[in-house]
Amino acid sequence: MEKVKIAIVDDHSLFAEGLKTMLEVKRGSCEISLYQRCEEALQEIPRLKPHLALIDINMPGMDGIELTRRLIEEMPTLRILNLSIDDSRKTVLEVIAAGSLGYLLKVCHFDDLLRGVESALQGNLVIGERLTPYVIEELRNRLPSNNNQVSAFLEKISCREREVLEEVAKGMNNQAIAEKLFISEKTVKNHITNILEKLDIPDRMHLIVFAIREGFGGEGL
Repeated sequence: MEKVKIAIVDDHSLFAEGLKTMLEVKRGSCEISLYQRCEEALQEIPRLKPHLALIDINMPGMDGIELTRRLIEEMPTLRILNLSIDDSRKTVLEVIAAGSLGYLLKVCHFDDLLRGVESALQGNLVIGERLTPYVIEELRNRLPSNNNQVSAFLEKISCREREVLEEVAKGMNNQAIAEKLFISEKTVKNHITNILEKLDIPDRMHLIVFAIREGFGGEGL
């Protein structure tokens, strides 16, 4: 089985080395390369052809957004996940526009980061929970709504699952949904898993896109 190759581009050596070690320990079979400057990464990554690049945003010289843009131009199939302490709406949207698969804050729990890495390796969009509202707002502005007619897909899900989907479309996390609907967080998680399976949707972000197109969550955000 081919080893998964991951490139980490980050000028904070302590964070980069720690991330490399944790990925090697937790994930197992992977080959990780480190770069402290975007210019070096731009030369080496096309040569090494990693499966995934984890790129910091605030870097000396060329920044991570420009590096993301240039790498995608040269390697359209490269999967990129950006990491940063910057949680501004402008930065989040610039990252997605550059072609990144997602954006996670460095302050997130390592388990969330590991899940994000695995999801990005599958080609799924990955957005940190605190950043999701920015993306939802932008999607709501850009995506046409289909709320004048009921999709046949919605016939596959129950009334309770529709209620959960309504809150998911507003960017609410599982705990907030549980509190609003007076059910347990585990029940919310089970409902979302069932919705994803019934609608054949790969992850939560794609589910949000679907829900917005179907006219859910209109009064949110």
